[in-house]
Amino acid sequence: MEFLLRAFAAPDTTAGAGADTAAAPAGGLGSFGLIIWIVVLFAMFYFLIIMPQRKRDKQYKTMMNELKVGDKIVTIGGIIGKVISLKDQTVDIQTADTKLEITRRSISAILGKSTKDPNEAVQRQ
Repeated sequence: MEFLLRAFAAPDTTAGAGADTAAAPAGGLGSFGLIIWIVVLFAMFYFLIIMPQRKRDKQYKTMMNELKVGDKIVTIGGIIGKVISLKDQTVDIQTADTKLEITRRSISAILGKSTKDPNEAVQRQ
């Protein structure tokens, strides 16, 4: 217990002029320890944020390259439709009786090849 009290006590300023003023800092590693912590924090940031985001981007690009006319898709808003035409930045989809033009970024998943008869899809499951 005395050790802890001495460690956190205020420094003794009553020491004489003979005290060694070039002593090593009490922090241990000094600036080298700070560099180690910065490297550790950057590594954690990379593995927890940057790497998973790159993986998601790669999966999205693969999904967009595989998208073709006739595929059944789900949008971010939950709309399910069949792709009827592809453009550079947009996709035309058919949902029930409605034709929609949506951006490619609003596609969340490709469900697979669409069937002509909606009852046929239910029977296969």
